Amino acid sequence: MHTQLDHSYLQHWGLANSPFRMQADPARAYPSSSIGEAIARVEYLVGERRRLAVLVGEQGVGKSLALAVAARELRRRGADVALVDAAGITTRELLWQTAVQLGAGPMESDETQKLWRRIADHLAENRWQGRASILLLDDCAALGPDQQSHLLRLARLESQTDARWTLLLAMEQGQLGRLCPQLLELIDMKIELERWEADDSEGYVQHALLAAGRLAPVFTDGGLAALHELAEGSPRHVARLADFALLAGAGAGAEQIDGALVQAAFDEIAWRPEGPDV
Repeated sequence: MHTQLDHSYLQHWGLANSPFRMQADPARAYPSSSIGEAIARVEYLVGERRRLAVLVGEQGVGKSLALAVAARELRRRGADVALVDAAGITTRELLWQTAVQLGAGPMESDETQKLWRRIADHLAENRWQGRASILLLDDCAALGPDQQSHLLRLARLESQTDARWTLLLAMEQGQLGRLCPQLLELIDMKIELERWEADDSEGYVQHALLAAGRLAPVFTDGGLAALHELAEGSPRHVARLADFALLAGAGAGAEQIDGALVQAAFDEIAWRPEGPDV
């Protein structure tokens, strides 16, 4: 039944695939102004050999996607990059994933101290070769005291004066206080991801539809305006509402999606975007 519904939905709008799947695929990321600004700041941090920065934003604004895009761009520039999800991670897993993704050549049998040595030796070799090394760590508010102590040690592996080793920690807007004071003291820059402006929401929708094979407009100007307003500029909710509006429009046999249809879809799914932190 679900497959038949998906097929009907795609067929109605002339789509080759579902356009609004918000997966952290850096190759398909919409180049919003907020993502562009964040990537420029990350590149500045690495270029200026800064040690530690944080990427913050409300839930759903695209922090994981921004990290994936940053990793892709930095690798293209020749840097060694580790992109690690901190949710539920153990200390050994943190070190293991960092060593693997940096190319430090860890062995399955390596214990914590051996992993430390491999990472330190690899960073020293990269520094000697003039090669940048970066650790991008997602969902850092999930790190416990032990993991944070090791993260602090990672941040201090290279001296500030000759560092080619940069750490970027991502978390929600109001979660900085969960980091230990020693980590907070090392932060060189805070990068904030903002909600989308109306132009970004509109551009994303048009870009996604075109990539999925739809050449003719689907959303009217009023539909796009309602989509941005009701989703309150949250990228995740813009995608979800746009997707459900397409499904509802196909079910109603609509030729285009206007503001009324977007409102009806919003009322039916009965959610509201997360409000700003207080």
